[in-house]
Amino acid sequence: MRTVTVELRNNNALRLLKDLELANIIRVLDKDKKKEKKKLSASLRGAISKERAKELNEQLNQVRNEWEERNI
Repeated sequence: MRTVTVELRNNNALRLLKDLELANIIRVLDKDKKKEKKKLSASLRGAISKERAKELNEQLNQVRNEWEERNI
């Protein structure tokens, strides 16, 4: 088995490839689907600033401390 990369020039080409896949001649590997398998943490890296992350971490620690210090 050999893997090749193909650039599609129009939507008819994709339809033809899908037809070949249905005939069990080829298997279409969608690169976009492979990207989804990436770790969530990797895709979210840099989504918030370091300053905001520090603020959120401090708030989380404060809530945890309050939870542990509560009297029931």
